[in-house]
Amino acid sequence: MAYAKDGAEGATYRPPVTGPVAAITAGAIGGINKVTPSTNKSGGSTGSGSSTSTSSAVSAPSFDMAAYMAQLRAEQMARAQAAYDRNMSRIASAYGSAADSLRGNLDSAIGRLNAARDKSMGDVRTDAEDSLRQAYINNMMTRKNLNQRLSAMGYNGGATESTMSSLENQYGKSRSGINETLNKNIANLDMTYGDNLAQAQQAYNSAMANLYLQRMQMEMQAENALNNAEASAVNASMNIDGSYMSALQAALANQSNYQYDASQATNDFVAGNAQQAQSASEAANYAKYLAQAQLEASNGANANQIRNNLFGAVASGQLNINSLYNILNQLSGRAS
Repeated sequence: MAYAKDGAEGATYRPPVTGPVAAITAGAIGGINKVTPSTNKSGGSTGSGSSTSTSSAVSAPSFDMAAYMAQLRAEQMARAQAAYDRNMSRIASAYGSAADSLRGNLDSAIGRLNAARDKSMGDVRTDAEDSLRQAYINNMMTRKNLNQRLSAMGYNGGATESTMSSLENQYGKSRSGINETLNKNIANLDMTYGDNLAQAQQAYNSAMANLYLQRMQMEMQAENALNNAEASAVNASMNIDGSYMSALQAALANQSNYQYDASQATNDFVAGNAQQAQSASEAANYAKYLAQAQLEASNGANANQIRNNLFGAVASGQLNINSLYNILNQLSGRAS
């Protein structure tokens, strides 16, 4: 134990002081000097006449509260900065992952839109090719042995040429109608595809804008935490708008449901010994021109003039070749 002299007599025990208290109290007792008596070379105590006593003052270190608080603040800011860096990294990673997912969904939707468009385009072109092929077959089959049939009925020369011209005219109109339908279908298909593609792209842009807004909000939250020296973690979870996937699915469904107008060969094949079923308008025209021809024949009109009138009706599309054949047959039977 350490004892300190207190006055001339007696002794008072003072326990040792350590830790922060020592540092604080040291400032209070720093002004107290400890006097150590001087000794001469012979080891004896010097008297007041032989030497001058020397005193040495030792001050204890003082505690700097401002520096201590600054150090605590620096450590707190370091922890907050580290948390901010982690939060920003997580936000960037979550944003990148969600953006990649949105882009992947759009690319997949565009691929499926292209596939659906290509399929519809193939169907449209195949339909037109089939109709053009049928029109060609109808034309060739109708022309086959037509000269012999007309000759057997007593028609030749100009009548035969007029009939052939009428067949070519019908064939040309049929081809034009098929190609017109094809071009219309392609235009409608391209318009449908463009609308669906624009819908998918618009949905993607809207979803990306929503995603970017979420990122900005999270980054502001992280900034506020840093400014408040908070070492808190930000929930870096990005939400994808559900309407985005619905919009993509709607665009795909609309493209897949595209329906084209079927083309048709209008120059029907007319067999020499059979009459095809007629529509109401064709039957009415047949009856009208038959009655007109019979009336003209009864009134003594020239047979060539009657035939030319009938060939004109065929050329204008009012009569088909089968109706012409039957009217001429009836007129021939009446003349005999």
